[in-house]
Amino acid sequence: MPIQRLIGSAPGPGMLRSRTVAIGAVLAIVSACAGSELETPLNLPPGQGHWRLDPNSPIIRAGDFLDKALWNDPSVLRTADGYVMYMTSSTKEPFKPPVLPFRAVSKDGVKWRLQPNTPLMDVSGTPFVSIETPSVVFYKNEYHMYFSGIHPSGKIPMMEIGHATSADGIRWRKDPKPVITSSGKVREWTGFLVGEPGAIVYNDKIYVYFTAMGERPGGSPPQLQNIGLATSSDGRTFDSPRIALSQSKLYPPERGFPGYSTPSALVDGKTVHLFYDVVHFLKNAKPEWRQVALQHAVSHDGGLRFVEDRGPILRREDTSWARTGEVIGPAAIIDGNAVKLWFGSHAGYDELGNMIRRGWKGPEFGIGMVSTSLSQLRDPKN
Repeated sequence: MPIQRLIGSAPGPGMLRSRTVAIGAVLAIVSACAGSELETPLNLPPGQGHWRLDPNSPIIRAGDFLDKALWNDPSVLRTADGYVMYMTSSTKEPFKPPVLPFRAVSKDGVKWRLQPNTPLMDVSGTPFVSIETPSVVFYKNEYHMYFSGIHPSGKIPMMEIGHATSADGIRWRKDPKPVITSSGKVREWTGFLVGEPGAIVYNDKIYVYFTAMGERPGGSPPQLQNIGLATSSDGRTFDSPRIALSQSKLYPPERGFPGYSTPSALVDGKTVHLFYDVVHFLKNAKPEWRQVALQHAVSHDGGLRFVEDRGPILRREDTSWARTGEVIGPAAIIDGNAVKLWFGSHAGYDELGNMIRRGWKGPEFGIGMVSTSLSQLRDPKN
């Protein structure tokens, strides 16, 4: 989920709150939480075991490249020269809009540098205050970026999916309006927001998987989050969204799970792999709504229906820095016989104070990396 909602109450119908928090408020929260006891474990399913966390993780950290940068939302492409990552950061003050997309390059997927050193676009000409969670594909001789367009605070929908095109992946032309929209009716599955797109080129179309949030009947937990799908033959005009994946018995609402967030997809022949994070809600936690594990599902029917693996790729407690925070937004590629996956992450509130005291620098906020073999992705029981 976009970094503007890191500090604050949970997103959801009836719980709309400011997504822009002054640095002083962040410091106050961190100070208030200092010395607090570790949170009760969530009893998540055991991890799959074959995904390996890169020992350098987080490989991109708070304050790398730019002063006070908070890097999040990776989307990675393999190129002849190495790797290109699209990612985001707040650009004026931490956690405040505008959050904007950047581009980085790497020879090995671990050591990165910005190229260029400035944001790829701003919000001018759109209804948005931030442009987050970019997902980039190459289709019909140009690059297409889909992103979460964040509306001004207090507005429903909270976000919708925007679009931009580029000949070189660096200079972009934004569409003035969202291309995948929310109904704006919170009792509908797309009513509170649509966002966090994960795009692929499949069957000569663009498939965009995305997060959709509405109000849960009964209100426990308050949010109902599904992964939706919309397809396009031109990159701008989409068919009616449908639900591609709903929460399963692996993560039931009775245990505080609202559903899933921040999907990305990967084409493997005729198979579509879906990666996403698992959301947990706990009243009075800091934050109440948090992304606690990365999960994988697979489709053999053209990317329309998915079957989940029996356990997560990575749980927050599997990391040294995000064990009471969040793991967010997985983005995977096939690289020869390996599968490499990058993800956003941050520490819990009581540990963010260390980062702030260093001048918004350090491992408490950044992008991590895990990897596995292609054969194990295809058959996790191997």
